[in-house]
Amino acid sequence: MVAAIQSFAAGAILTMLASTMMPEAYEDGGPVVGVVTTFGFLLAFVLSRLA
Repeated sequence: MVAAIQSFAAGAILTMLASTMMPEAYEDGGPVVGVVTTFGFLLAFVLSRLA
């Protein structure tokens, strides 16, 4: 149950980030921003699993 609540919260945060910050990042950084963001979230996931 806790995992479902945390997943919902994470999805809400990602949605907020995508709708507010990503358009500005794409204007400045171009298409590479999406790839870097994905790798950042993957790195955060891996590090949280190691702890």
